[in-house]
Amino acid sequence: MSVSVLSGAGRDSVCPFSNSFGIPAMNILITGGTGRVGANLARRLLAAGHNVRAFVYPGDAGRAGKLAGFERVETIEGDLRSFADCQQAVDGMDAVYHLAAAFGGPFDNRDYLAINGGGTLNLLEAVRDQCPNLHRFVYACTEAIYWHLTDRSPHLEGRESRYFANAIRETDVSPYLQMPYFLTKYVGEQLVMSYHHQYGVPSVSFRFTTIIEPSEFLNADGLPPLFLLSSAHQDWSDQHSPDPAEQAMLDHIRSLWTGEEKLLLSLNPNGVPFRQHYTDVRDIALGLSLALDAEAAVGQEMNLGGAAILDWAELVPWLAERHDMEYVTAKIPSPNYFELDLGKTRSILGYEPEHDFHSILATAEAMARGEQTDVIPTGVRWQARSEA
Repeated sequence: MSVSVLSGAGRDSVCPFSNSFGIPAMNILITGGTGRVGANLARRLLAAGHNVRAFVYPGDAGRAGKLAGFERVETIEGDLRSFADCQQAVDGMDAVYHLAAAFGGPFDNRDYLAINGGGTLNLLEAVRDQCPNLHRFVYACTEAIYWHLTDRSPHLEGRESRYFANAIRETDVSPYLQMPYFLTKYVGEQLVMSYHHQYGVPSVSFRFTTIIEPSEFLNADGLPPLFLLSSAHQDWSDQHSPDPAEQAMLDHIRSLWTGEEKLLLSLNPNGVPFRQHYTDVRDIALGLSLALDAEAAVGQEMNLGGAAILDWAELVPWLAERHDMEYVTAKIPSPNYFELDLGKTRSILGYEPEHDFHSILATAEAMARGEQTDVIPTGVRWQARSEA
């Protein structure tokens, strides 16, 4: 399908000034520009004086209004599988943030490859043909390329092992990935780096941790589902395993659920409490924006994580006291203990994440009260998503 303008100014409305850092204002394309990351990145780039074009998948066109309150924004509709759409999307752009990806909804493994792999290829070919002076091509990859297929439980479908005693470095990519979606995101990264080395496209790839947008962090009762027994019961109650140790864990989770909500201190199969690296969407936007001006970032793959390294052993008792709730403990069959090493990202970008668990919680509670914050909320959820 052809690209259609949905809202905002056209590309001829170029911002005639430099931003507060003295860097000339750029025309910047964000694929997935109305998603949780894209919208918050757009806000940051606009504040720096740049012009933004948001590229929106047709099924997400209703989200165009998320950016309607900003000047110097153009929102267009198109499909990454269409080379013509990609050509029109990159026309006149100085930089590209490729955040869009197919995941969930009606998409199957063929769609993942066509959109996440083939769509990335279309964008790269388009900028190679039309943007000889492109300043930056920034790609969004995922922490999931580190999960080892051979570590996942052979009995519990769709679960992978994420237990790493040491912080995960960029060289720790798994030789076999846990599911086709993860593989297609890595294919995209490899294409981006190939076009950098072969054709000189000035590319950067970030491997995101799991992202928290604060408005999604709490349920209607003001509790984070991450730490609730009901969440674990929902995930595991219908699973079965021929492995006696795994089945004992599943039986214990089922036995704990009486219909009354409790907090859950989740343990790994070895008894060590869960620990996972999360990132506030504002820190993701910060890291992405820094790549625009850091020449040393070109040609690099970097981890992008936040200050929210959540430790169940610390946070569950704290939440229990705060909310006057009981908490229980249970071993979970799928291991979960990791953080990403941010040393390379800090060194190259001067990146320092700002939002830990308590900052995220405070923002989430403020948003629940209807207060204005510095976060653009995700808003309407769509069954067919095409965004990071």
